[in-house]
This record gives sequence, structure tokens and C-alpha cells, in this order.
Amino acid sequence: MKIQQFIEKNTPLWSEFKALTELIDKKGIKSLGSKQLKRYLYLFRRSSHQLAYARTHYPGSEVIPYINSLVAISHNHIYSVKKYDFSEIGEFFKFGLPNSIMRYKNYILIATAVFLFGFFLSWLLVAANPQSAAYFMPEDMIQGINWDANTSEQWDYPVMSSYIMTNNISVAIKAFVLGITLGIGTFYILFFNGALLGALTGLVYQKGNPLGYWSLILPHGILELTAIFIAGGAGFILALSILIPKEYSRKHSIIKGAKEATGLMLGVTVFLIIAGIIEGFFTPIDIYPVYKLVFAGLTLLMIVAYFSIPYFRSSVKN
Repeated sequence: MKIQQFIEKNTPLWSEFKALTELIDKKGIKSLGSKQLKRYLYLFRRSSHQLAYARTHYPGSEVIPYINSLVAISHNHIYSVKKYDFSEIGEFFKFGLPNSIMRYKNYILIATAVFLFGFFLSWLLVAANPQSAAYFMPEDMIQGINWDANTSEQWDYPVMSSYIMTNNISVAIKAFVLGITLGIGTFYILFFNGALLGALTGLVYQKGNPLGYWSLILPHGILELTAIFIAGGAGFILALSILIPKEYSRKHSIIKGAKEATGLMLGVTVFLIIAGIIEGFFTPIDIYPVYKLVFAGLTLLMIVAYFSIPYFRSSVKN
């Protein structure tokens, strides 16, 4: 192909590429719609290939600097490093996270249902036969409970607290990561850990003090369980992105699903940190159990209010 034919054939593409680049210069890359952005990326790749072709077949041609300038400017838009803005972190936790939770609430509700199914099933089994607890709980955990002691002495709290906290962090991470098993691993983790808590609860109602038990579990447990449910929802998002890529290729569907799920996991991390602080500084305090339960109730109300931010905002706008 002669140089003149090469220029005439590709000039319309270069003109379109230049027009989109100038639009981005004026209004930013967010001004492009999804179709325009895909087209822009296509033109960038196409122009890059044409630049390489021109350098090979038309060395010294004036068209080379022209194409090179188009590609260089576009390269800065596409690969520029965004400056880190700490205000965006606040915006994410203020609005972004609750919006994501509402957007993917069905996934989170499914994760919650799986956990609660395991919880109530094991509770019923232990209620019928206390020996069934061994199917769901580690033997050393069962042996570590002194049922004959007073509530304050019944639990080896440092050991029990360490086990539960470590277990919940592990559960949250596994519930998310095992989404890559098409959700099977996520389902198993949620069900089995719900069953573990249900078995422990069943033993308490047969041998221990339920009020004292809930006062030790719920103050930090509300946040920890919420984190687990969200992590499970993130795992199911990842699983669905693998199973049903929709209009995306499977590769891009997985990348998109992973990004969406990772946003939820940032919230999970913060919830677990706050739960750890409560567990370390508030739960061990020697006060009446009812005060701790009131605190747990307030925690639940605050979580519900936080998740309802998108509804409040839409109501104000309307």
C-alpha cells in the first residue's frame, strides 16, 4: 500500500480519534459514555498498530509524527496515574458502601439465609441430642466450657474470644475467596459456621445461662455476623460473574465481579476491626448482661440506619 492510500484510508479514524481526545481534554474521560469509551479504546489500539506499520513501511514520512502525537496524548489519558484523594475514602464509606450493599442486597440476603439455615438446623439437632454438637464444634471448644461455674467463670473468655474472632475473620475471607468454586465453597463455609454457632447456642440453652451467653456474643457479634453475611454476598457475586458473564467475555466478567465484590470486602474489613475493638474493650466489662444486650441492640439499629442511607437520600431528592 502506497503512503497516500494509507493516509486516505485511515484519516477518518484519526479524525474521530482526535475529536474524542479533545473532548476528554475539555471535559475529562468520564464525559464519555460506555460505547464512546469502548470506541476510544479501539481507536487507540488501532492507531498504535498503524503507527508501528508506518514506522516499518514509511520511515521518514510526515504521517509518523502526526499519529505518534495522537497516540501519546491518548496514552496519557488512558494510563495516567490518578492522584490519591483521601476525601474519596470518606465518600466511599459515607455513600459508596451503603449504595453497594443495597445494590447487591439479594446476594447478601442469600448468604444470610444459608448461615441461618445452618444455625437453626444444628440448634434443633443439639436440642434433640446434645452429643450432636460434636459434629459441628471442635472438641477442645466443647471441653473448654465449664457448665457448672457461674456465668462470669463459665467461659475461658480470652481463649473463647480469640477462637471466635480468628474464626470469624477466616470465615469472612474464605466466604469471599471461595466464590471462585462457583459458590459451592461459599455455601459450605456459611452453612458450616452457622451450624457451629447454632450448636454452641443449643448447648447453652440446655446447660448454661442464655442471658449471659448472648451478652458475651452479641455486642461484637452483630458486626461480625454482618461482615460475614456481606463477605458471603461478595463470594456469590464472584460466583455469578463466572457462571453468567452476560454481555461480557468470561474474563472481563470475572474482573468486573471481582472489583464489585472487593468494594464490599473493604466494608467487611472495617466492620471486623470495629467488632474487634468492641470485643477487646467492651465485652469483657463486668456489668449487668442486660446493658450489653442494649448496646448490641443499638449496634443493630446503627447498622440498619447506615444501610438505609440510599433510601434516605432518594427520599430527600423526591
